[in-house]
Amino acid sequence: MLRPIFKVALLCASGILFAQDELSLSLNGFVDTYHALQLDYPHRYMSSRTRLRLEMRADYGDASLFTSLNLAYNGIIDEQTGAFLREAYFDYAGEFLEIKAGRQIVTWGVADGLRITDLISPMDYTEFMANDYDDIRVPVNAINLKYPGESFTAEVVFVPTPEYFVMPTGEENPWSTELPENARLDLDDTPEKRFKNSELGGRFRFFLETFDFSLTALHTYNKAPVTVTAYNPATDSILIQGVYKPMNVIGGDISIPMGEFVLRGEAAEYFGEVLSVANGFSYKTRNTFNALAGLDWYAGNNWTLMVQYMHKYISDYRNDFSLEKNSSTVTARISKELLNNTLKLSLFGYLDVDNLGFYSRAAADYLVNDQITLSLGVDRFGGKRGTFHSYESNSQIFAKGKYFF
Repeated sequence: MLRPIFKVALLCASGILFAQDELSLSLNGFVDTYHALQLDYPHRYMSSRTRLRLEMRADYGDASLFTSLNLAYNGIIDEQTGAFLREAYFDYAGEFLEIKAGRQIVTWGVADGLRITDLISPMDYTEFMANDYDDIRVPVNAINLKYPGESFTAEVVFVPTPEYFVMPTGEENPWSTELPENARLDLDDTPEKRFKNSELGGRFRFFLETFDFSLTALHTYNKAPVTVTAYNPATDSILIQGVYKPMNVIGGDISIPMGEFVLRGEAAEYFGEVLSVANGFSYKTRNTFNALAGLDWYAGNNWTLMVQYMHKYISDYRNDFSLEKNSSTVTARISKELLNNTLKLSLFGYLDVDNLGFYSRAAADYLVNDQITLSLGVDRFGGKRGTFHSYESNSQIFAKGKYFF
């Protein structure tokens, strides 16, 4: 796991020997600790983890090498304790070509916490939404080529071995789904790591005087598993497997600043998206249309308000699908900075309109100084049906400390 780090270190050492006056090295990172306690009985620990993030960069002219490493201790989930490589990539920024090759996080689109065209880097849901959104993103091994024009950019991303969502599993994980005694969950049957199963995408971004917009195309997979259940009467056992199938995506996004407001939009057609059937024993593929509209208001006096509406439409619909023909999600975020911008109060929430499910996070972040931040907050889950309803008993209070160096 750590071999790429040693390779980067050797390359940096070689650069010092041959071009010491032109090579610059930097090392920084942070230490954070996060602990959460269940609000309802039996008030168990939902999370208890401490992490050291190390980030090293070596710059030489227009080229650089970047590596980030997590050294983590998790008091609840044993497999989350250890040393984990996060990113390790080579970056070249030329006048007409930029190259980024290696393990990296790829972000597309303009949505905040929702995925329309941002489909390349999957999510780590080991602790569902208890992590910060940036920490949930999973890096991928990719080659990113970009033409950096002034009025537009052209980008091509190739991912030879795609990554997939990390779902919560294991009896010790309070975020995992409880299964019957005779049931087994297998989400590891992802496509083989072969060239034919790679991802390829392209994006054109245009920067105009009054607005920016992008056009994207991507050959990818459903990164989150669609589960299918099989029953074996001979052993009276149930096997729940994850299904991952290829799909093609065409879409785009737009961002329009208007004084104190920013209007954001994003839309994409998914060709051949995998959908589960309500009985759980099969799946179907359908074309789906996915769109989002968002409005950000920077109201002055350190107030910020953001709201988004996302809609999904399924073509050639069947009544036995798990999803509705039309489904909607709303998110909202409001924040206020106080005490000379050292205290930030925020409230963020998701609303699953069709299932009347919700998730909300109320938090206070206090900047002790430029290096230390302390946070306290509450996560609430609820609703009538759906994922947020299933996590209702996982509502929690959390505390977090972070030190940058």
